[in-house]
Amino acid sequence: MEPVSKPVLTHLLLEELYEASKVAKPTARGTALRYSSAGSCERQISYMGLGAKQNTPMDRSGAWATGLGTIVHEALQGAISRVYPRAEFEVSSQNGNISGSCDALVPGEDLNPEWAGTWVLYELKTMGTYSFDKQVGWNRMRGTVGMGEGPALKAITQAGMNALGIESERKIRIENVIMGSITFEALSKNKARNMDINEYNRQMAEFHVPREVWEPLALAEIKRFGSVADALERNIIGDVIALGDDGEKIMLNPESGKYWQCDYCAYRLTCMEDGPGILSVSDSVMEKQ
Repeated sequence: MEPVSKPVLTHLLLEELYEASKVAKPTARGTALRYSSAGSCERQISYMGLGAKQNTPMDRSGAWATGLGTIVHEALQGAISRVYPRAEFEVSSQNGNISGSCDALVPGEDLNPEWAGTWVLYELKTMGTYSFDKQVGWNRMRGTVGMGEGPALKAITQAGMNALGIESERKIRIENVIMGSITFEALSKNKARNMDINEYNRQMAEFHVPREVWEPLALAEIKRFGSVADALERNIIGDVIALGDDGEKIMLNPESGKYWQCDYCAYRLTCMEDGPGILSVSDSVMEKQ
C-alpha cells in the first residue's frame, strides 16, 4: 500500500507550524541582534541587524522540526514548574544591542545543596539523532558508546551570553548552566541494555556546564557581536565568517552547498548576489523588511 500524495488530515499540524514559521519572531528586548545567533555568520548577523528582508524562507521540514521543538519546550517548562515552583521561565536579558531569554532560571539550592546562594540557567535543545548521537558518543548501528562531544559550543555560548546579562541586571550569581538535549527517536531497549544506557538517557541527555567553561565563550562572542555592530554603525556589512564546531573561525561559501550554515540561512540569495568579502550597505542588493 502506498501513501496518498494529498493527505487530508495528517498534514494539518505541519501546515499550522509552517504558517507560524512565516511570522518573524521578535528579539526578546526589541534589539537588532539575538543571543540565539551565537556562532552565526557575521554576514548573517549584519543582515539581521539591518532588518534585511529574508528571501530564503524556512521550508515545511524546517518548520516541523522547530515547531515540535517549541511544543517540547513549553511542555517541559510546565513539568519543571510543577516540581520546582520557584523556577522562572523565559527570563530575558540584554547586552548592548543583543538580547534573548532562557528556558528556565532556578534557585541553585532547589537543585543541589552545593549550589546554594547561586542560580542555575537552563537551556534545552531538541535535535535529530545525528546531532544527539555526536553529543553522547553513540554509534547506533554498531551499538557502541565512545567519548561524546557534549553540547554544541554555540548552544553553550548562547546560554552563557544570557547568563551574563541576567547577572548584570538582577545582581545575582550564576555558576552553572544546565544544557538539556532531547531527540525524538529513543534508543531501542535491546541496544540500550547492551550499551548500558539507562531509561532516561535513551532519548535525552543533560550536561552541567561550569562557569569556567561557559563564561569565556560568552565574553568572546559578545566581543565578536560588538565588532559586527560597530561595523554596522559605519554602514559596513560583515564577511561570510562563522564559528565552527570547535569555536574556530571558518569562511563560508553560500554557492558551494558545503556548509549547513548557508543551507539554513534566510538571507542566502542576498548573500550570493552580494558576493564574498566585507562590503558597504550601499553596495549590497539587500532589501529592508
